Amino acid sequence: MTPAPPVRLLPPVLAFAALFAASDALACGGFFCSQTPIDQAGESIVFSMDPATGKVDTHVQITYEGEAADFAWVVPVPTLPSLFLSTDQLFSTLAANTAPVFNVTYTEQGSCEGYYYGSGYGDYDASSSSSYADTGGPGGVTIVATQTVGPYDTVTLQAQSSQQLLTWLQDNGYDLPDQLDPLLAPYVANDAYFVALKLQNDKSAGDIAPFGMRYDGQKAGIPIQLTSIAATPDMRLKVYVFGEHRAVPESYLHVQLNDVALNYIDRGTNYEQVITRAADEAGGQAFATDFAGDPSFLQNALNPDRYDTAALAALTDPVDFMNEVISQGFPSDETLLSLLMIHIPIPPQLAYLEQDPTQFYNCLECYREYLLPFDPAAFAAELQEVVIDPLVNAEALFEYPWLSRMTSSISPTEMTVDPVFVLNPDMGLVSNVREAEVVYLCGNGKTWDESARRLELSDGRVLLLPSHDWLDDNGLTLDEFLENLTDINALIIEKTGASGPPEVLQDFTDQAAAEDDENNHWVQDEFGEEEPDDGTSGCGCNSTTTGAPLAWGMALMTLILRRRRKD
Repeated sequence: MTPAPPVRLLPPVLAFAALFAASDALACGGFFCSQTPIDQAGESIVFSMDPATGKVDTHVQITYEGEAADFAWVVPVPTLPSLFLSTDQLFSTLAANTAPVFNVTYTEQGSCEGYYYGSGYGDYDASSSSSYADTGGPGGVTIVATQTVGPYDTVTLQAQSSQQLLTWLQDNGYDLPDQLDPLLAPYVANDAYFVALKLQNDKSAGDIAPFGMRYDGQKAGIPIQLTSIAATPDMRLKVYVFGEHRAVPESYLHVQLNDVALNYIDRGTNYEQVITRAADEAGGQAFATDFAGDPSFLQNALNPDRYDTAALAALTDPVDFMNEVISQGFPSDETLLSLLMIHIPIPPQLAYLEQDPTQFYNCLECYREYLLPFDPAAFAAELQEVVIDPLVNAEALFEYPWLSRMTSSISPTEMTVDPVFVLNPDMGLVSNVREAEVVYLCGNGKTWDESARRLELSDGRVLLLPSHDWLDDNGLTLDEFLENLTDINALIIEKTGASGPPEVLQDFTDQAAAEDDENNHWVQDEFGEEEPDDGTSGCGCNSTTTGAPLAWGMALMTLILRRRRKD
């Protein structure tokens, strides 16, 4: 992969790629454990829209790899913003609790031989779930404000032209490419403000934290056009919106997914891929709604009240301080590790531990004789500013009556229009839970892996699927089979707005039903499946379910080639 450039634009690469330690302090014998990056291959942004105050809050994660001195981050904002720190825990909590969940019940028709060990039913129970100040600047640039926010030095600017803005940023140490000029131009023309961040001189890349902006507005938007200069194909976008009503895209289309294209048996392993294909079917600029509903179930999920900085400030012994940090449940992440390295630094005699500082902080008692005096009040105050206050701010979001989560997939060539989101009082709930039953069509001594399967969806649609053995014999995964099964990933393509129901632009329900029928007839012919008379004897199957796999594979591939879209 090409190394990421040192600058981050909104939306930056917002994946959960910060290195997290295990949440349980004792799970690995220490507070900081072996750390593993979490690859999301996309971007996550949290908005709140409050029509009563006319304010929009934007929370963004910033993922960066490189030298601290090279870090720069620039974003346009429609009105003059106030700035604040956010928290990674907001993003992880939202991701874990609003992700699509596939509740699948597994039953058998007839009596299957052998044991569960194939795809989709390995070691699971029969029923299981899973988720996935105005100061003039030179050259037509106005310095509107400067501010220290957490680890960042920030400057808010306005400019008379994009070239003047770009020149000012480059002259002041922001490593931005010249190609950015035409992309900045429409934002400058709309009198946008530009917020630019750098890390303070004494901060490291590990100090980078999620960043927030509050500004006047009735809509939420992502200046995606700026991202096109460094984005990857089919970049994932996850957008969370808190508000008085459900949020919907206004400048992009909305798609309802074709459930038949989803891999229920493996509990949604291909969900992101289906969204990518659905967005492409809608012209490349579309979102699907993963969840829309009441977020009150998340209240107290962040629990900032558990922290007591007054108790910490009274502890002058660094070992006692560290034990209290663990006892109060501070997150064992890069932010805390960076603060520890500043306030309880590794002594010079132990400089070799700087290569693995977690070894030192996991056992301060082990190195007590080397520990230096520290200022517990200053450390506690910074924990309040960097960790606790952002949690308090984030926790308040859960008091809104609605939370909407939308996902899209977009490539650089499609980043010609900024996604804008509005609140719609006329559109209803969307559950993130999808229900289905999988029936294994057993009979004539078949094993589970030899049996075809019947997928029964909650909307009444039924899809017959080949056996695990058939897929294996023909070199296909179930994800691949489903991708080639249907041309329809976006069942309905519609336009949404600030009021009223969506305007349906394309409805492929009938075409999808015809594809279901064609597939079901093929599976019936291949496996000889018929409904049993008494529901117990199993299906009237051929004695060999994988007979002539090459011939059937060729028949299926003919079907696949006929249906496959051109790239």
